[in-house]
Amino acid sequence: MVVGTAGHVDHGKTCLIKALTGVDTDRLKEEKKRGITIELGFAKMQNDRGLNIGVIDVPGHEKFIKNMLAGVGGIDMVLLVVAADEGIMPQTVEHFEILKMLHVKNGIVAITKTDIVDEEWLEIVRDDINEMVSGTFLEHAPVVEVSAHTGHNIPELKELICGIAGKTEARRLQRSLLRVPVDRVFTIDGFGTVVTGTLIEGTVAVGDEVTVYPAGKPAKVRHLQVHGETVDKAFAGQRTALNLTGIKKEELQRGDVLAIKGALKPTMILDVRIDMFKDSPRMLVSGSRLHLYCGSAEVLCKVVLLDAEQLESGQSGYAQLRLEEEVALRKDDRFILRFYSPLASIGGGVVLNSNPARRRRYQEETLQSFSVKEAGESEEVLEQVLLEESKKMLSMEEAGRLAGLASEEAEAIFASLAQKGRIARLTGGIAVHTDYLNYVKEKASALMELFHSENPFRPGMPKEEFRKRLAGKLFLNSRLVEALIDRMIGDETIADNGNLISLPGFAVTYTPETLELKQKIEESYRARGFEAPETDECINFLTDCERPAAAELIDALRREGRLEKLAHNCFIHSDCLADAVGLLEERMAQNGEITLSEYRDMLGTSRKYAVRILEYLDQQKVTRLVGDVRVLV
Repeated sequence: MVVGTAGHVDHGKTCLIKALTGVDTDRLKEEKKRGITIELGFAKMQNDRGLNIGVIDVPGHEKFIKNMLAGVGGIDMVLLVVAADEGIMPQTVEHFEILKMLHVKNGIVAITKTDIVDEEWLEIVRDDINEMVSGTFLEHAPVVEVSAHTGHNIPELKELICGIAGKTEARRLQRSLLRVPVDRVFTIDGFGTVVTGTLIEGTVAVGDEVTVYPAGKPAKVRHLQVHGETVDKAFAGQRTALNLTGIKKEELQRGDVLAIKGALKPTMILDVRIDMFKDSPRMLVSGSRLHLYCGSAEVLCKVVLLDAEQLESGQSGYAQLRLEEEVALRKDDRFILRFYSPLASIGGGVVLNSNPARRRRYQEETLQSFSVKEAGESEEVLEQVLLEESKKMLSMEEAGRLAGLASEEAEAIFASLAQKGRIARLTGGIAVHTDYLNYVKEKASALMELFHSENPFRPGMPKEEFRKRLAGKLFLNSRLVEALIDRMIGDETIADNGNLISLPGFAVTYTPETLELKQKIEESYRARGFEAPETDECINFLTDCERPAAAELIDALRREGRLEKLAHNCFIHSDCLADAVGLLEERMAQNGEITLSEYRDMLGTSRKYAVRILEYLDQQKVTRLVGDVRVLV
């Protein structure tokens, strides 16, 4: 468990940690000189219960609030420190509001410096504390009066911390959730780059390959420490130091996140719910520029309120945060907001979608979706993600990530939703909502119905044409459409006829009139013999009413093998072509070669028609032109 301090400057947080752990967490010369904590400090609290308890000391001065925020984002429990001689001060209140916003669940209130006040004053401080924590997660928390100077109640406080640690709910340990928000980066001679942070989810082991987000740079864990002790593996809830190879110190900074490859997707837009502090010093107006603090990162952003023009103290609302730099977050991550200038903490909230598109304001469908993502069960949230994102053809892994689930959790929910008929699993590990699949089926059926009505004598649409036309209707690329086509073939929405797509059961049918017309066209080509006329020449005998169907009927004759296409808009009857090839082979058997003039005379046609047949045979690799003669290939 990780314990974090909170409270006003000079209220004895660092001294209290030293009394509990024996470690002075103020390590900087400036901290020693000024007597205040500036940077985060860390210590391990030894105990006889076998518990791994880390303590983070945070700055109490308002100028260093961003350092405080970088430390408390990953804590399990807070030690809220109030000095007996001063009582509740501005930073006590601000830190406490931040802790509530970050949904810290456990805590203890420590009243320090009790050795320098009398009982009457101490009673006033107790009353003020009880009033402040009333109705909050600290309402029934222990309040311990201590003195780091005399050691009064230090053992009792330590025992209370151990008791809470033993009952603290375990964090999620699935490796796919591995996340370490980086709060320090430095180098050690002989080792190289080292980062520290709280392992907020998952596990990490020596030898693991990790990715540094948001930059997406790879690295490998060479050595691993938990509170100064070398280990082979660290678990969620532990303060860790990771010695990384494959990356330089200059490529890392506070605010980066270590995770496994593909586990996070950097973003510059967040869907969120914002909660204003109960006593926020400022009103939040849509369009305001803010500081966003999430994990150990700090970025500037603009807020776009989606269901209100403004938020006042104690109010909540849905919004988009449009960032000026990329961050890497997950659904349900907590954050704090401060005004851009003058700096003042005003509220915070929770991430509902870590990779959204831009939203329009006051859209009822959007607000309903946010409501499900905020309060719904995991199955409802995952279904809502697919309902919105199916058109992106997400992999099940990506959909699970957007729902804030570990891959193992997501797989079980996918199975449940599929069994209920709410989602469909496609080839390539893609999942879509059934509503979207039904929409695609309607588009595909309508596309093929139109095609069959316009092309009644064609058995189907070429598969590549179908793929591109369907992709255009769905605003997808043709690669993603392939998985949908496979599913629709399996569902018998469409039929796969080799390289053609049709509606199931479709077959070309001819009326007596069209069958007669088809025969007339075929006989016309047969009558032309070795000539391969252009289409208009061969069907000039048709009436104006018959001409519209001619192209389709010629194509049908070609598919049936009755006509052969020699060149653009030029066909020959297959029987005539077979005779022409027979004459050619007979001559080749005698002379081994033939000229164009000789072949023209053999066919009894003009040079134009003889050339068309020979060039066709060249393309089919039957003959080959060598100088002025042709030989068999």
